[in-house]
Parts: sequence; C-alpha cells; structure tokens
Amino acid sequence: MPTSPSAQSLLDQWSQRCRDMITAWWIVGWVALYGVLSATQLLIWLAAIGSLVLLVLTRGAWRQQPGAAALWLLVLCFLLPGLLSLPGAVDFDRALSTAARFAAYGFAGLLFLRLSPSEAQWPNTVLWMTGLLVVWSLDGIVQEWRGVSLSGYPLFTGLPEGHKVTGSMGLDYGPNLAVLSPFLFETIRLHGRRLPVLWLAVPLLAVAVSLSASRYSALLLVVSAMLCGALWVRGRSSNHYWTPVFVVVLAVGGLVLPILLVPHLAERLLLLGGSLSASEVEANAALAFRPELWKASWVLFTENWLNGVGLRGAESAMYPILAASEFFPDAMLSRTWHPHLGILEIATDTGVLGVLGYLLFLIMVVRWMLVTNAAGQGVSPTFFCIALLAIFPLSSAVSMYSFSTGSITWPALALALGAHFREAR
Repeated sequence: MPTSPSAQSLLDQWSQRCRDMITAWWIVGWVALYGVLSATQLLIWLAAIGSLVLLVLTRGAWRQQPGAAALWLLVLCFLLPGLLSLPGAVDFDRALSTAARFAAYGFAGLLFLRLSPSEAQWPNTVLWMTGLLVVWSLDGIVQEWRGVSLSGYPLFTGLPEGHKVTGSMGLDYGPNLAVLSPFLFETIRLHGRRLPVLWLAVPLLAVAVSLSASRYSALLLVVSAMLCGALWVRGRSSNHYWTPVFVVVLAVGGLVLPILLVPHLAERLLLLGGSLSASEVEANAALAFRPELWKASWVLFTENWLNGVGLRGAESAMYPILAASEFFPDAMLSRTWHPHLGILEIATDTGVLGVLGYLLFLIMVVRWMLVTNAAGQGVSPTFFCIALLAIFPLSSAVSMYSFSTGSITWPALALALGAHFREAR
C-alpha cells in the first residue's frame, strides 16, 4: 500500500497539470455528456467509488482538500433529512437508494473539487460551453423545422395540446438548456465586446427553450438572465446597466418569437390565460393537471409533516389520492408522478426537517455566490448559478431528487467550491 504523502503528491501533480492547460477540457466533456444522462450518472458512481478507494490508499489524505467540508455540509442538508425519513418511508428501497446516491455525490465531489478550472482557463472554457449550447439549440430548431433532430430523434407528440421539441436531450430539453444558460451569459460578459456575434446565441437559445413548450423553462431562462446580469453589475464587470438589460431583452425576444410563429405555442398560452377565470377542469387542463398534483402533495405533507413519506415516496403515495380525484384523468394514472413543485416535493418527501435543510442549503449557496462574485471570480459564481437553477424552489419540471438534477447540481457545486477555496488560499 502506498504511503499517504507519495500518493497525495502524485494526485496533486496531476491536478496541477490539469489546471495548467489552456482549456478545462474535462469540464467541456462533462457538460457534453450531460446530454446523455446515463453516462453522467455512471461517471458519478465511478468517481464516488474511486474516491472511496483513494481514501483507503492515501490513508484518509484524499479528503484533505479545500472545500471538502463545505461540500459535505451542503450534501448533509439533503442527506440527513432523507435518512430521518427512512423509518416512515412509503417506498423504503427507493428512499434508501436515493440517500445512497446523495452520499455518492459527496464522495464524487472530492474528485470534482480538484478538477475545478482556474481563472486563466475560464475564458476559453466558457467559449466551448457556448458552442455546445448553440449546437443543442440548433438541434431543437432543426427538429421543429424538419420533424427530426440532427441526430435523428423525432418530435415528441404525446401531448394533447401539440408536439414538443426535445432535441437529442429528451423531455428535459428546455429545463436543461435554461439551467446551463449561465455559461452563455458568462461568455457574453467575457467576450461580448471582442466577439459581437456571440450575442446572437442569446435569442437562439431562447428560441430553442420556447420551442420545448415548457413554460417553466422560459421562466427559468429569464431568471437566469436576470441573476447573471445582477451579478455582472455588482461584482465582476462594470456599472453599465444597459448590458445585462440588453441580455434580458434578447432572451425575452427569443422566447416570444416562436409563440408568434408556431400556432400551438400561442394556443397553450391563450389556454393558460383563459383558465384563470374558467372552471377548475379547464384550469387543470391548462396547467397540465399540476393543481391536482399540488393538492395531493399537500395532503401527504399535512399527514406526514415532520419527516415526510421518504425520498421519492410521493410518487407512489399520491396514487390513491389522484385516483380519487374527479379531475385527474384515469389514463394518466399509469404513469409515475412527482409533485412538480420543488419546495413542495421536499416538504412531501422529507417534511419540515427537509424544508429547513433546503433553506439552509440555499442560504449557504447564495452567500458563497455573492462572496465569490464580490471577489471578482468568474468560475465560482457561474457554477453556483447553475446549481441554484437546477434546484430552483419553484421547479415544476424535473424532480428535485432525480438523476438529471443531481447529475448537474452536485458536480457544479463541487467545481464552484473547489475554485473558490483555491483562490482564497
């Protein structure tokens, strides 16, 4: 067995060689693989297992990385309430496997902390990230135009109100683009004056998000533009307010354009607007029956308010409530459903304890984001923004405990903390 100093020295040398490269190619590759969800989740498990092995080989020295304690503190905000919900879990096996996955995020994070890009690598790295976003945006636009994406995936037509653009990413196409949008806004901040053509990527991305037919994704993109713009003005660039305002205007313009050109998108908005004063049946249909999911989730929370029904337990616990609903279609009962509202999902699955943990998580992430932004760093605030968007309190698209959410949230947090604590030394 190698001694701790020699093994740790080799690992430190390897990390330093990675940071000496012009572009953080491993980060570009990770984001590219994020479009293939199974690949990123498999890599997280491999990274977690590798970290456990290295903890043994280095006699514990592998955990001695700046930012490791902070990352585990964030993980425990979810893991502890999840473990406390196990005694009353509706689906014990699934709750236990989800808790194990959160532990894996912590162990995998020990590797990602070491792989965070340096500030010198950041300008080139975000340029490549923007290239990926442009390709994915064109992928969805081509799918709307030709009926199939660049990689051959057809339009999703399983919606009563019309089709849905998914690109090559699947049903989470819109939310994924919105969550990754801070890479584009950071590229505009760093290269917008030198390469004005980059500004065209903002409406291009917004058009793709709008074509995904996800109203939540459109909202999340606007939130992303406003959040990045606020950070831009306050800490890392200049006091010129017109630039972030122009970014928001371009994003909103790109979101509106498909609504004017694609009939079923306009019809969805008209249906939503009319439902505000219509019957409960029409309101449910306009909101994809989310009100019924929220009602069922609230009932579960009030009955299990302390520690919830267990991680991912709402999906099976809601079934009898939805089956008894006079508004929820019987044909949709065969599918599994989560609450489709982030903070409510946490409350349902892990109770008040989970909500308190989540609020503590948000406070710490926002605080670190503001501190790193004020220090003039570029890497950390961007990754913190991505993590916040991925686990947004009002998330009505992707489950807070899903593979998709975890595959981007926790690597992003580890990369942000790794860059922050390295710069702070």
